[in-house]
Amino acid sequence: MLGEKLTTRHLDEILKDIDSEAELKEYLELPGRESPFGSFIEYYRSLPKLKNVVPADLYKLASIDRSYCYHIWDGTKTPGRDKILLLCIAAGLDNDETRRALEAGGEAVLYPRSRRDCIIAYSIRQGLDVFHTNSLLNEAGLDPLK
Repeated sequence: MLGEKLTTRHLDEILKDIDSEAELKEYLELPGRESPFGSFIEYYRSLPKLKNVVPADLYKLASIDRSYCYHIWDGTKTPGRDKILLLCIAAGLDNDETRRALEAGGEAVLYPRSRRDCIIAYSIRQGLDVFHTNSLLNEAGLDPLK
């Protein structure tokens, strides 16, 4: 097990079988257990889709204030869940990339029992932009991403 690359799913299966503090301590020492990215922005900027994207394009597509977007980009601001989702949608990330971005940012992943999260996940899967995603949320009587 130590020589193989551990996926999140594999780690989750190992975690489910832990029955003692000794096993928990052993689990916490597994190599590759922690994300290689220390923050959302480290993960976000590492994505190939973003190699040639500049913050000026992102803030417009994400409907985020220009100065706030630059602060996120340079690491002086830590975005919340909605801002992470806006940036992921603006960059055209898929659901897996968005999940990893939320995890890297320390935010909750999209939850399939939440109506709002279901609409957001659908929008991401369909490649909809921020405007159309917020329109769907509005039609459902839910708070838009902001």
